[in-house]
Amino acid sequence: MQQLGIPSKLAPVLFAQALSRLFLVYSAYAVILAELLLLVIAVHEQNWTFVAAGVAIGMPGFVLWRVMFTPMSPLTVALYIGTLGTSLAFATWVVFTNTDQVDSTMFLPLTLVGFALVTASGAATRTGDRLAWAAVGYVVANIATFAGAVVAGGTYAFDIRLLIGYVIVCIAIIATPRLLEANTKFQVTFDRSAEEIATDAERSVQARAVAAELHDTVLANLAVISATKPGMLQDPLREALQSQLAVLESNTPVTWSATQVPGNTAEDHPDVISEVISKAEASGLSVNLSGDPGVLNLLSGDHVEALVGALSQCLTNVKRHSGQNAVEVVILNAGENITITVIDGGSGFEVDAIPEDRMGLKLSVRDRIEQCGGTVRIWSSEGQGTAVMLQLPVERGDTDA
Repeated sequence: MQQLGIPSKLAPVLFAQALSRLFLVYSAYAVILAELLLLVIAVHEQNWTFVAAGVAIGMPGFVLWRVMFTPMSPLTVALYIGTLGTSLAFATWVVFTNTDQVDSTMFLPLTLVGFALVTASGAATRTGDRLAWAAVGYVVANIATFAGAVVAGGTYAFDIRLLIGYVIVCIAIIATPRLLEANTKFQVTFDRSAEEIATDAERSVQARAVAAELHDTVLANLAVISATKPGMLQDPLREALQSQLAVLESNTPVTWSATQVPGNTAEDHPDVISEVISKAEASGLSVNLSGDPGVLNLLSGDHVEALVGALSQCLTNVKRHSGQNAVEVVILNAGENITITVIDGGSGFEVDAIPEDRMGLKLSVRDRIEQCGGTVRIWSSEGQGTAVMLQLPVERGDTDA
């Protein structure tokens, strides 16, 4: 059965990887944005010292962008944080020594680099390690800006924006495992629901198939009994009823002998049609068969079984409801489909007025054909007779035979 979401065994690994990649992407983008801002300032101030500061900050971000999709060791993370922290101290010194427009370390490019140091925690794989590296990054960011400001004679100011970013990162690190646990519970529920739906659908199909077989066998023969004169039953009918009742007592699906197609070879398919017609003629119908029964060899055993069962019910309906004892059965190869058309000149009926509880037409004919990918078309009107066309697709592998 296909699951509705991520398999529960893989979910922890996949979510951990996704969180790590997300933090590292934030870190790389924050560094790149800080570098771009410093380069813009360099052009505006015509002071190329800012270019050196931008390059010093941008290089660790570029290296991170190249290695973020490969496992990073603690040593690699430490080197990245140390290098970026040193670049932040240098950039802070450059800012304070080359412009008078910056009053304190509350300067956006510096804050972005500090946030990049905090989100470098994404290189870790466990919750505790992520929290530890985030704390290290936050401390290094404050030490770097403080050192750069002191050396340059600038003003160090506590950056509330960096603190908020650090808190948000910590909340994400702590909350993700809990969200994952909740998602895993929902996943199990979804999978169970999908399994129950699939099981119910399978049971429904089996129930409809059994109902159709019961209608075609036991119920059909009971209807024959109700229409016969009192007395001993004929041997064929009695033997058929005994066989069907024995199957019911054994709790196995009822199977009509004429539809046991899967065990037959392709060459037996036309013979099965002949058996159905012979049984109909034994009940008093006059069946005129035309076309080519041999085209049934193009169908699979399951499709022939469905077609034979539906044809048998159509002939039974003609006998019971048409008021005629003559019927035409035409078997044709219609390209990608095989069609069997049953035509009688009887009393007919209004197709749209067929009750939903008519099991013969619904279960034994329409459902059987449609479950095999075919179609059923009915033309009838009062006093004008009835034509029923059963159509099933030919399997592509068989069309070349």
